[in-house]
Amino acid sequence: MTVTHADCLTGLAGLPEACAQLVYLDPPFNTGKKRSYNDTFGSIGRYLEYMRPRLSLMHRALGPRGSLFFHCDWRVSHAIKLLLDEIFDVQIGAGSRSLRRGGAFVNEIIWHYGLGAARGKRTLMSKHDVIFWYAKTGDYVFNIQRGEPTSAMLKKYCHIDETGRRYMMSYGKRYALKGGKALDDVWDVPAISPTSRERVGYETQKPLALLNRIISLASNAGDLVIDPFCGSGTTLVAAQLLGRRWQGFDISADAVATASNRLAVLADSGAS
Repeated sequence: MTVTHADCLTGLAGLPEACAQLVYLDPPFNTGKKRSYNDTFGSIGRYLEYMRPRLSLMHRALGPRGSLFFHCDWRVSHAIKLLLDEIFDVQIGAGSRSLRRGGAFVNEIIWHYGLGAARGKRTLMSKHDVIFWYAKTGDYVFNIQRGEPTSAMLKKYCHIDETGRRYMMSYGKRYALKGGKALDDVWDVPAISPTSRERVGYETQKPLALLNRIISLASNAGDLVIDPFCGSGTTLVAAQLLGRRWQGFDISADAVATASNRLAVLADSGAS
């Protein structure tokens, strides 16, 4: 498991085919801002030219039950979805998202984060990103995720068994509380506040809670998780904590140093 200072175009080409269960990428958004990496592509066409060969290699790296999560915003989401449909060979059929002979478009996830990202005086406030979930085939790993139980649910499941689990009784049968409601495709996960201890000083750092959810949803213990634009290393930290193997690439030396330092601190703490 390594963090490699390299363009993912080179790094991914060196990986075995079908080696990974999950690829999560939070690539440049084409913001035009000066960062520790190139985030200025100009036209959508140039951005897609940049992403196409890299996404093709990510698709190659996925195993037959693997998934890819592409994190973007309003700048490129409309065009990236068409490119992902093409690369994953999504076959749209009547009444079905995809036929089994091609890849699968699984979900368009809306990450509603609340803080920051206000833009313009004559537009609505931008308070969400888009995460496209695509799968290599229709037989992808899916581990249902649930939110926290509501107070009404806790009141209903008012009994506690010898193991500490809540349950309810109905017509003489016991029903265990499995958790809160199953997650839908709109995720309210707070952005990292400026004063949070989680913050490591990397401008585009994403919350650990967001990556914990994605990795838990679409992979199992021991699976390989790849982040081709690993940035601050949140994906790799989450993978380590959840018992997954991981591989990260980034073209920015600052990003590699930040991610490597986080992982070293994690290792020193004895977390696994």
